[in-house]
Amino acid sequence: MKLSILIAAYNVEKFIKKCILSCASQNLEVTTYEIIVVNDGSTDGTLNLLENLKKEITNLVVINQNNSGLGAARNTALKHAKGEYVWFIDGDDYIAKNSLTEILSAIALNKLEVLVLNYEVVNDNGITLVTNANNIELNQLIITGAEFYEKNYSKSYSWTFVFKKSVFIDHKLWFKERINMQDSEIMPKLMIHIQRLSFLKSTCYYYVQQINSFTNTTSGEKRFKYFESIIEVKESLELFLENEAKNNLQIKNGLVGKIEGLHQIVFNHLLFFRYEKEWLLKIIQLLKQHNFYPLQHKATGKMKIIKLSLNHQPIATKWVIDKIQKLKKIKTS
Repeated sequence: MKLSILIAAYNVEKFIKKCILSCASQNLEVTTYEIIVVNDGSTDGTLNLLENLKKEITNLVVINQNNSGLGAARNTALKHAKGEYVWFIDGDDYIAKNSLTEILSAIALNKLEVLVLNYEVVNDNGITLVTNANNIELNQLIITGAEFYEKNYSKSYSWTFVFKKSVFIDHKLWFKERINMQDSEIMPKLMIHIQRLSFLKSTCYYYVQQINSFTNTTSGEKRFKYFESIIEVKESLELFLENEAKNNLQIKNGLVGKIEGLHQIVFNHLLFFRYEKEWLLKIIQLLKQHNFYPLQHKATGKMKIIKLSLNHQPIATKWVIDKIQKLKKIKTS
């Protein structure tokens, strides 16, 4: 079997059918690929929909497990995968019709370990919001994973890559469980082993931007856990930098950029999202304990002033910023 499409599904009953049907709408023999869906303890109708789809789609495999998080669900799918290559996709997204033929042809033609795909960010109605275009200068090249990571360390979404499964298995690489940003944590550890990577110009993946996604949550607890994940990812990457990656200049350069990017993410989340005072104080204390606060990222102009203000008077600064943002919303409504 050439390919395993691996899907982690949690409470996606509104989207999973479209996702599965897009994977099944391919001009390939069903014996060439499989669709593995891990239902991660969904509490809605996701599992029921999957069981019904399984009756119609012969290469659909459904695995049910207790809720364990995205990383654990992906690991379960990977352990069951029979394909030579694996493609992790999300249960609320979908893929392009007949894209698998082009993907597998490109892999076979160039004997690739990794193929990087183009994608579009769309809304619930399928209207394109953002189009990602792979660097045209690189489109015809075959490069190493280290070369890719040095210039593209910020592009860590697992669904943009089709990997040779042996890269995971041979090097005992698994997604970290019970954290956010699993992709950022594992990507350099995969890329350091890749000798043959190339790009596909065609749009193969559609990422559906959800209105009720994490980026729109007001839950202090969820945001606290997100900061905990950033800390865990940073510490994991720093350990990797000090050990396995210490003699690989390109991976090192990418890691330095990625870690700086994590500091920028912390600043952005403190700046642009609203917090109750209690949660803001808890988050700042957490960041202090792990050398994220005072804020250290590079900033210029107004952002430098805001950074200094957040470092010295975080509560008062956030109060002013939130008021300004609220007034802007009123003016534009």
